[in-house]
Amino acid sequence: MKFAKALFGLVAATGVGALMGVLFAPKKGTETRKDLAKKQKEYEKKLKKEYNKTIDKVTDEIKEADKKVSEATQTVREEIKDKKL
Repeated sequence: MKFAKALFGLVAATGVGALMGVLFAPKKGTETRKDLAKKQKEYEKKLKKEYNKTIDKVTDEIKEADKKVSEATQTVREEIKDKKL
């Protein structure tokens, strides 16, 4: 319970600090909003890139696993067939 309260306090303090920083920043609000929008787009591009890389990697791993399962299945079928004869 203490940890949860401490974590909540940390998150709340971070939020208040960020808000105060934006409110008392030396830039105009329009400039700050443009900067925030620009950063958002940069992070969005990075996130999409990482997402696509992850999807590609997972897809490759699934294909490799499917190949191994198919090979193992074929081996078992051949062994069963050999034992029946």
